[in-house]
Amino acid sequence: MKKIISLSILLLSFLIVDGFSAIRRTIIDFNTYDEKIKAQFTDPKESFITNVDGYPKLVVGYEDYMLQNWDVELGESSGDIKNKILSYCKSVKSQRFGNTLGVRIHFPKWNNNSYALIKPPFPIKIYDTNGQFINAENGVIPNVSEVKSVSVWVNGRNFNFGLAIRMKDRFENIHEFFMGWLYFDGWRKLTFTNPNFTENINAKKLKREPLYPYDIPYLVFDSFVIYRPADQIGGDFVTYIANMELEYTPYFVDGEDDIKDEEVWGIITKRMLQRQSAEEKRLIENIYLYQQEKKRTQEANKK
Repeated sequence: MKKIISLSILLLSFLIVDGFSAIRRTIIDFNTYDEKIKAQFTDPKESFITNVDGYPKLVVGYEDYMLQNWDVELGESSGDIKNKILSYCKSVKSQRFGNTLGVRIHFPKWNNNSYALIKPPFPIKIYDTNGQFINAENGVIPNVSEVKSVSVWVNGRNFNFGLAIRMKDRFENIHEFFMGWLYFDGWRKLTFTNPNFTENINAKKLKREPLYPYDIPYLVFDSFVIYRPADQIGGDFVTYIANMELEYTPYFVDGEDDIKDEEVWGIITKRMLQRQSAEEKRLIENIYLYQQEKKRTQEANKK
Protein backbone atom coordinates (compact mmCIF):
# COMPACT_ATOMS: atom_id res chain seq x y z
CA MET A 1 0.00 0.00 0.00
CA LYS A 2 2.86 2.38 0.87
CA LYS A 3 4.47 1.64 -2.49
CA ILE A 4 1.25 2.56 -4.32
CA ILE A 5 0.93 5.82 -2.36
CA SER A 6 4.58 6.66 -2.99
CA LEU A 7 4.16 5.92 -6.70
CA SER A 8 1.06 8.13 -6.86
CA ILE A 9 2.89 11.01 -5.15
CA LEU A 10 5.84 10.60 -7.52
CA LEU A 11 3.53 10.60 -10.56
CA LEU A 12 1.65 13.66 -9.27
CA SER A 13 4.94 15.48 -8.66
CA PHE A 14 6.05 14.65 -12.21
CA LEU A 15 2.82 15.98 -13.69
CA ILE A 16 3.04 19.21 -11.68
CA VAL A 17 6.70 19.79 -12.58
CA ASP A 18 6.01 18.90 -16.20
CA GLY A 19 3.23 21.50 -16.23
CA PHE A 20 5.86 24.10 -15.38
CA SER A 21 8.48 22.77 -17.80
CA ALA A 22 9.74 25.26 -20.35
CA ILE A 23 8.78 24.92 -23.99
CA ARG A 24 10.57 26.38 -26.99
CA ARG A 25 8.87 28.29 -29.82
CA THR A 26 10.05 30.35 -32.79
CA ILE A 27 9.60 34.10 -32.38
CA ILE A 28 10.36 34.85 -36.05
CA ASP A 29 11.98 32.77 -38.77
CA PHE A 30 12.93 35.32 -41.43
CA ASN A 31 13.02 32.61 -44.10
CA THR A 32 9.22 32.36 -43.88
CA TYR A 33 8.34 35.80 -42.46
CA ASP A 34 7.37 37.53 -45.73
CA GLU A 35 5.37 34.52 -46.89
CA LYS A 36 3.35 34.34 -43.64
CA ILE A 37 2.66 38.08 -43.64
CA LYS A 38 1.50 38.02 -47.26
CA ALA A 39 -0.85 35.11 -46.53
CA GLN A 40 -2.82 37.36 -44.14
CA PHE A 41 -3.72 39.77 -46.94
CA THR A 42 -5.84 39.12 -49.99
CA ASP A 43 -5.62 42.72 -51.13
CA PRO A 44 -4.06 45.28 -51.48
CA LYS A 45 -0.34 45.23 -52.17
CA GLU A 46 0.35 48.78 -50.98
CA SER A 47 -1.27 50.72 -48.14
CA PHE A 48 -3.55 53.62 -48.93
CA ILE A 49 -5.94 56.06 -47.25
CA THR A 50 -9.55 56.13 -48.38
CA ASN A 51 -12.69 57.96 -47.26
CA VAL A 52 -15.60 56.25 -45.47
CA ASP A 53 -18.61 58.41 -44.57
CA GLY A 54 -16.46 61.51 -44.51
CA TYR A 55 -13.75 60.02 -42.31
CA PRO A 56 -10.26 58.95 -43.43
CA LYS A 57 -9.83 55.17 -43.40
CA LEU A 58 -6.46 53.40 -43.49
CA VAL A 59 -6.14 50.26 -45.59
CA VAL A 60 -2.83 48.54 -44.89
CA GLY A 61 -1.21 46.51 -47.66
CA TYR A 62 1.15 43.59 -47.19
CA GLU A 63 4.12 45.15 -48.97
CA ASP A 64 4.72 47.69 -46.22
CA TYR A 65 5.31 44.81 -43.76
CA MET A 66 7.92 43.06 -45.95
CA LEU A 67 11.53 42.80 -44.75
CA GLN A 68 12.75 45.27 -47.38
CA ASN A 69 10.63 47.94 -45.70
CA TRP A 70 11.78 47.36 -42.13
CA ASP A 71 13.12 50.53 -40.52
CA VAL A 72 16.46 51.44 -39.00
CA GLU A 73 15.91 54.19 -36.43
CA LEU A 74 19.12 55.80 -35.24
CA GLY A 75 19.42 57.41 -31.82
CA GLU A 76 18.98 61.18 -31.67
CA SER A 77 22.71 61.88 -31.51
CA SER A 78 23.32 59.71 -34.59
CA GLY A 79 20.32 60.41 -36.80
CA ASP A 80 21.56 63.01 -39.28
CA ILE A 81 20.35 62.83 -42.89
CA LYS A 82 23.37 61.00 -44.29
CA ASN A 83 23.27 58.33 -41.60
CA LYS A 84 19.53 57.81 -42.11
CA ILE A 85 19.86 57.43 -45.88
CA LEU A 86 22.66 54.88 -45.52
CA SER A 87 20.79 52.82 -42.88
CA TYR A 88 18.19 50.32 -44.18
CA CYS A 89 17.11 46.67 -44.34
CA LYS A 90 16.93 44.03 -47.07
CA SER A 91 15.84 40.43 -47.47
CA VAL A 92 19.11 38.58 -48.09
CA LYS A 93 19.51 34.97 -49.22
CA SER A 94 21.73 32.71 -47.10
CA GLN A 95 22.87 29.25 -48.22
CA ARG A 96 22.39 28.00 -44.67
CA PHE A 97 19.16 29.66 -43.55
CA GLY A 98 17.39 30.79 -46.72
CA ASN A 99 15.97 34.32 -46.49
CA THR A 100 17.46 36.43 -43.70
CA LEU A 101 17.05 40.00 -42.45
CA GLY A 102 19.99 41.98 -43.81
CA VAL A 103 20.79 45.23 -42.00
CA ARG A 104 23.06 48.13 -42.93
CA ILE A 105 23.63 50.86 -40.35
CA HIS A 106 25.75 53.96 -40.86
CA PHE A 107 26.91 55.17 -37.46
CA PRO A 108 28.64 58.52 -36.86
CA LYS A 109 32.41 58.40 -37.31
CA TRP A 110 33.15 60.46 -34.22
CA ASN A 111 33.51 58.89 -30.79
CA ASN A 112 30.17 58.71 -29.06
CA ASN A 113 27.87 56.04 -27.73
CA SER A 114 25.35 55.22 -30.46
CA TYR A 115 22.47 52.84 -30.95
CA ALA A 116 19.99 51.89 -33.64
CA LEU A 117 16.57 50.19 -33.54
CA ILE A 118 15.68 47.68 -36.27
CA LYS A 119 11.93 47.18 -36.47
CA PRO A 120 8.91 46.70 -38.77
CA PRO A 121 7.46 49.95 -40.14
CA PHE A 122 4.20 49.17 -38.31
CA PRO A 123 3.66 47.15 -35.09
CA ILE A 124 3.15 43.42 -35.67
CA LYS A 125 -0.54 42.52 -35.37
CA ILE A 126 -1.45 40.50 -32.29
CA TYR A 127 -5.15 39.76 -32.87
CA ASP A 128 -7.33 39.22 -35.92
CA THR A 129 -10.76 40.82 -36.31
CA ASN A 130 -12.30 38.01 -34.22
CA GLY A 131 -10.05 38.63 -31.24
CA GLN A 132 -7.95 35.52 -31.88
CA PHE A 133 -4.16 35.49 -31.88
CA ILE A 134 -2.55 36.12 -35.24
CA ASN A 135 1.12 36.00 -36.25
CA ALA A 136 1.81 33.25 -33.71
CA GLU A 137 5.49 32.32 -34.12
CA ASN A 138 5.79 35.11 -36.68
CA GLY A 139 6.42 37.87 -34.16
CA VAL A 140 3.87 36.87 -31.50
CA ILE A 141 4.23 34.23 -28.76
CA PRO A 142 0.89 33.65 -26.97
CA ASN A 143 0.46 32.21 -23.48
CA VAL A 144 3.82 33.27 -21.99
CA SER A 145 4.27 33.07 -18.24
CA GLU A 146 8.00 33.13 -17.42
CA VAL A 147 10.89 33.49 -19.86
CA LYS A 148 13.70 30.95 -19.52
CA SER A 149 15.85 32.00 -22.49
CA VAL A 150 15.91 33.94 -25.75
CA SER A 151 18.19 32.93 -28.63
CA VAL A 152 19.04 34.37 -32.03
CA TRP A 153 21.09 33.22 -35.02
CA VAL A 154 23.12 36.21 -36.23
CA ASN A 155 26.00 36.72 -38.65
CA GLY A 156 28.81 38.85 -37.26
CA ARG A 157 31.55 40.82 -39.01
CA ASN A 158 33.99 41.26 -36.10
CA PHE A 159 32.40 44.48 -34.81
CA ASN A 160 32.47 44.80 -31.03
CA PHE A 161 28.86 46.01 -31.01
CA GLY A 162 26.10 44.77 -28.70
CA LEU A 163 22.83 43.14 -29.82
CA ALA A 164 19.58 43.18 -27.86
CA ILE A 165 16.02 42.05 -28.56
CA ARG A 166 13.03 44.06 -27.33
CA MET A 167 9.58 42.53 -26.85
CA LYS A 168 6.30 43.95 -25.53
CA ASP A 169 3.87 42.30 -23.15
CA ARG A 170 0.08 42.66 -22.95
CA PHE A 171 0.45 45.86 -20.91
CA GLU A 172 2.71 47.50 -23.53
CA ASN A 173 5.74 47.15 -21.26
CA ILE A 174 9.07 46.78 -23.09
CA HIS A 175 11.32 43.87 -22.08
CA GLU A 176 14.89 44.05 -23.38
CA PHE A 177 17.07 40.95 -23.60
CA PHE A 178 20.78 41.62 -24.15
CA MET A 179 22.05 38.84 -26.43
CA GLY A 180 25.79 39.59 -26.43
CA TRP A 181 28.52 41.08 -28.62
CA LEU A 182 28.97 40.69 -32.38
CA TYR A 183 32.75 40.36 -32.11
CA PHE A 184 32.97 37.27 -34.34
CA ASP A 185 32.87 36.28 -38.00
CA GLY A 186 30.11 34.14 -39.54
CA TRP A 187 26.98 32.63 -38.04
CA ARG A 188 26.64 32.20 -34.30
CA LYS A 189 23.76 31.47 -31.94
CA LEU A 190 23.60 34.05 -29.15
CA THR A 191 21.51 33.26 -26.08
CA PHE A 192 20.14 35.27 -23.18
CA THR A 193 19.47 33.05 -20.15
CA ASN A 194 17.19 34.36 -17.41
CA PRO A 195 19.27 34.12 -14.20
CA ASN A 196 16.10 34.15 -12.07
CA PHE A 197 14.42 31.24 -13.84
CA THR A 198 14.06 27.88 -12.12
CA GLU A 199 12.05 24.77 -12.90
CA ASN A 200 12.10 23.83 -9.22
CA ILE A 201 8.44 24.17 -8.30
CA ASN A 202 9.32 24.60 -4.62
CA ALA A 203 11.27 27.76 -5.45
CA LYS A 204 8.44 29.36 -7.42
CA LYS A 205 5.89 31.79 -6.07
CA LEU A 206 2.65 30.14 -7.09
CA LYS A 207 -0.61 32.04 -7.34
CA ARG A 208 -3.83 32.04 -9.33
CA GLU A 209 -4.31 34.78 -11.91
CA PRO A 210 -7.62 36.00 -13.37
CA LEU A 211 -8.29 34.65 -16.87
CA TYR A 212 -11.04 35.83 -19.23
CA PRO A 213 -11.81 38.66 -20.00
CA TYR A 214 -8.16 39.56 -19.41
CA ASP A 215 -5.85 38.96 -22.35
CA ILE A 216 -3.89 35.76 -22.16
CA PRO A 217 -0.31 36.93 -21.51
CA TYR A 218 1.82 37.17 -24.62
CA LEU A 219 5.06 38.64 -25.92
CA VAL A 220 5.29 40.39 -29.29
CA PHE A 221 8.49 41.36 -31.07
CA ASP A 222 9.19 45.08 -30.97
CA SER A 223 12.74 45.62 -32.28
CA PHE A 224 16.39 44.68 -32.38
CA VAL A 225 18.87 47.10 -30.81
CA ILE A 226 22.46 47.52 -31.99
CA TYR A 227 24.68 49.27 -29.44
CA ARG A 228 27.90 50.88 -30.67
CA PRO A 229 30.24 51.91 -27.80
CA ALA A 230 32.04 55.25 -28.15
CA ASP A 231 35.49 53.67 -28.45
CA GLN A 232 34.47 51.48 -31.42
CA ILE A 233 34.81 52.26 -35.14
CA GLY A 234 32.01 54.28 -36.76
CA GLY A 235 30.70 54.39 -40.31
CA ASP A 236 29.08 51.42 -42.04
CA PHE A 237 28.05 48.29 -40.15
CA VAL A 238 26.39 45.21 -41.69
CA THR A 239 24.81 42.15 -40.10
CA TYR A 240 22.30 39.40 -40.94
CA ILE A 241 19.70 37.82 -38.67
CA ALA A 242 18.17 34.41 -39.47
CA ASN A 243 15.72 33.56 -36.68
CA MET A 244 14.83 33.94 -33.00
CA GLU A 245 13.47 31.51 -30.42
CA LEU A 246 11.87 31.87 -27.00
CA GLU A 247 11.99 29.28 -24.22
CA TYR A 248 9.29 29.84 -21.60
CA THR A 249 6.74 28.30 -19.30
CA PRO A 250 3.11 28.52 -20.45
CA TYR A 251 0.74 30.71 -18.45
CA PHE A 252 -2.37 28.60 -19.09
CA VAL A 253 -1.88 24.83 -18.97
CA ASP A 254 -5.43 23.55 -18.47
CA GLY A 255 -6.67 22.37 -21.85
CA GLU A 256 -10.36 22.35 -20.87
CA ASP A 257 -12.36 24.70 -23.11
CA ASP A 258 -15.98 23.73 -22.60
CA ILE A 259 -17.22 27.29 -23.27
CA LYS A 260 -15.51 29.63 -25.70
CA ASP A 261 -15.73 32.85 -23.68
CA GLU A 262 -14.80 35.22 -26.49
CA GLU A 263 -17.48 33.84 -28.83
CA VAL A 264 -20.07 34.49 -26.11
CA TRP A 265 -18.99 37.93 -24.85
CA GLY A 266 -16.66 39.43 -27.46
CA ILE A 267 -14.91 41.56 -24.81
CA ILE A 268 -11.36 41.06 -26.10
CA THR A 269 -12.50 41.70 -29.67
CA LYS A 270 -14.16 44.97 -28.69
CA ARG A 271 -11.11 46.05 -26.72
CA MET A 272 -8.85 45.10 -29.63
CA LEU A 273 -10.99 47.05 -32.13
CA GLN A 274 -10.93 50.15 -29.91
CA ARG A 275 -7.15 49.90 -29.64
CA GLN A 276 -6.88 49.30 -33.38
CA SER A 277 -9.05 52.36 -34.11
CA ALA A 278 -6.88 54.59 -31.92
CA GLU A 279 -3.73 53.20 -33.52
CA GLU A 280 -5.18 53.66 -37.00
CA LYS A 281 -5.74 57.37 -36.37
CA ARG A 282 -2.07 57.74 -35.47
CA LEU A 283 -0.97 55.69 -38.46
CA ILE A 284 -3.00 57.64 -41.03
CA GLU A 285 -0.75 60.67 -40.68
CA ASN A 286 2.38 58.53 -40.39
CA ILE A 287 1.65 56.46 -43.48
CA TYR A 288 0.83 59.57 -45.52
CA LEU A 289 4.21 61.06 -44.64
CA TYR A 290 5.88 57.66 -45.13
CA GLN A 291 4.44 57.26 -48.63
CA GLN A 292 5.35 60.80 -49.60
CA GLU A 293 8.94 60.27 -48.44
CA LYS A 294 9.05 56.90 -50.21
CA LYS A 295 8.02 58.56 -53.47
CA ARG A 296 10.65 61.28 -53.06
CA THR A 297 13.33 58.64 -52.47
CA GLN A 298 12.24 56.63 -55.52
CA GLU A 299 12.30 59.74 -57.72
CA ALA A 300 15.73 60.73 -56.36
CA ASN A 301 17.11 57.26 -57.13
CA LYS A 302 15.97 57.53 -60.76
CA LYS A 303 18.10 60.63 -61.31
